[in-house]
Amino acid sequence: MLMFLARPKAAMPALLIAATLAFAPGTAAAKMVLNRSSAADPDTLDPHVSSGNSAAIVLYDIFQPLMTLDDKGEVTAGAAESYTVSPDGLTYTFKLRPNLKWSDGTPLTAEDFVYSFRRIQSPETAGRYAQWFWSVKNAEAVNKKQAKPEDMGVKALDARTVQISLATPSPIFLEIMATFTSSPVPRHVVEKFGREWTAPERIVSNGAYMVTERVPQTRIKAVKNPNFYDAANVKIDEANYFPTENLGTVLNRFRAGELDVALNFPPDQIEWIRQNLPKELHIAPNLGVYYFLVNNTKPPLNDPRVRKALSMAIDREGMVSKLLNTGVIPGYSLVSPVVANYSVYKPAYAAQAMPARMAEAKKLLSEAGFGPGKPLKITLQFDTLEENRKMAVAMAAMWKPLGVDVELANSEFRDLTRRARTGDYDIMRWAYFSPFNDASAYLNLLRTGDASNFSGFANAEYDKLMLEANTIIDMKRRAALMYQAEQILLDTQAIIPVYHYVARRLIHTYVKNWNDNPRNANLTRYLSVERPAR
Repeated sequence: MLMFLARPKAAMPALLIAATLAFAPGTAAAKMVLNRSSAADPDTLDPHVSSGNSAAIVLYDIFQPLMTLDDKGEVTAGAAESYTVSPDGLTYTFKLRPNLKWSDGTPLTAEDFVYSFRRIQSPETAGRYAQWFWSVKNAEAVNKKQAKPEDMGVKALDARTVQISLATPSPIFLEIMATFTSSPVPRHVVEKFGREWTAPERIVSNGAYMVTERVPQTRIKAVKNPNFYDAANVKIDEANYFPTENLGTVLNRFRAGELDVALNFPPDQIEWIRQNLPKELHIAPNLGVYYFLVNNTKPPLNDPRVRKALSMAIDREGMVSKLLNTGVIPGYSLVSPVVANYSVYKPAYAAQAMPARMAEAKKLLSEAGFGPGKPLKITLQFDTLEENRKMAVAMAAMWKPLGVDVELANSEFRDLTRRARTGDYDIMRWAYFSPFNDASAYLNLLRTGDASNFSGFANAEYDKLMLEANTIIDMKRRAALMYQAEQILLDTQAIIPVYHYVARRLIHTYVKNWNDNPRNANLTRYLSVERPAR
């Protein structure tokens, strides 16, 4: 219980004191500033390499793909002012807005997009979401070194026209074109500095904002990009993103006025917040799922019986009601239940009472060779967010009756990401927030050899079903195929879903034009701040 909430006396960091004095309303140098929290410090600001939700809003603010998201989180025209689609659905032609520029004033042309789409597929880039673009002709072959970059179905017809040819129709192609991964990157900077091109003193972008400062684990500062085509309608002059993993600190700083937007808060404070900050509280469905990555390649977790036993022993409903009483949905599926045109799959045990599930789980472990004389020993990795620590403790308690010996291992989010990518873990807490509203965004992550398949799950039938689903436009047929694929995934319990997120935000009432949406996409360019005078 955070007893200090009744009398907030949080000290304001010197950095923010200076910002408040410099940019307070009524001062000669008044600027409109927005201070927003983020869950963790992004591992990179390279839009082709970055993964996870921690960098998303920064990347959406500083880069702009051909398509983008509007103030309600819906797909709309971005760097392209218009597009056409051929009758067979295989050719998309995008017309860029006139006189586009990078933040350093260099002209931005169609060739920059051609270079960027090729870079996404380059094996050297090691892009996390390269597979999203595999409907583009020869994109997968380029990614797998089976074709040359220039063989991809992307070309510049002239300085303002980008043409993309698909191998198969894709009903979600425009959604993919609006993701931050689709952003162009500045070739003249990337090739000069290599992996170090995103350093604050070097980074060049094409969005409404440009990064000018980055203090690791402390702050990312971005200012309005004067070369952005719509800069005249961007009201906020400066945006600060503060990575804060301690949710008590987030709430304290929000109440002290240091944060205008808090992207999370301690779930055990929900009733206090409902009573004392009802106008600031925003809870809305989103496309996120909280689950446990399980190392399918590491004994004994390579045994489906072990994975299923661990999943069956989780009392999701009880845990959600006791630890997370904020509207989150107990989860048995990887795909979010709010995804359009899809009905999620649930394993049969989801309908069983916990005593029956525990008995079956013990039986499965016994069949796998574990019991009183030979306990199952696993390490559960989680990052430093207090909510995740509580979840890890709850997992250990639920698995203990099975005779499972759980070692809890806490690390920073960057280390967690490193472990996921290298397979250096047993089980770890993970989360995924889909950037587009389609079941394939979740299920493609588990395809064999996929760059984001950190679990090591590999199933030929699963891959076959997803390949077919990704190449047809009949939405009903697609849904049926993906349902079958999710059934394979969950019947072998390759990953262990726990719950589906809701957006849990605190937004000061002086932040205007904030619209809750399932993508959690509230781009700073659409917001304004009418902070009261102090």
